[in-house]
Amino acid sequence: MNIDYLNTLPEVENTFNIDLQEDEKIIFTAKLRCFGTETDRFLGGSNSKITLSNKRIMADNTVGIWTIDIADDIVSYQKVESGRFIFKSAYILINLNKEVVFNDGKEKLNGFRFYFNKKDILKFETIMHHLLK
Repeated sequence: MNIDYLNTLPEVENTFNIDLQEDEKIIFTAKLRCFGTETDRFLGGSNSKITLSNKRIMADNTVGIWTIDIADDIVSYQKVESGRFIFKSAYILINLNKEVVFNDGKEKLNGFRFYFNKKDILKFETIMHHLLK
């Protein structure tokens, strides 16, 4: 994992007012179409937002913020595309190195699916590609 790559990227505005850690900077923000677990269990809808810093990925579903530590939690990512023509869809799958328990211990996840608007998916995918190559 090339964490140093994230530090070379320019800082962008903290659009969604995320509390930052020491030496942390925001490098990407976007509104999401929705997001969910790796098995597509719904976690957040069209009011959801994602913030990528040089240390974390934070997905806000307006009820709470799901936080992924980039160096410690991420194993891999991939862009997944399915369907054709007007039924075509794409998302970014982030796989974690450990199971996360949520919903008072009733549910578990091993990754996240992030559904971006078209203008944002390429930029996020490019960052992830350089990070994990």
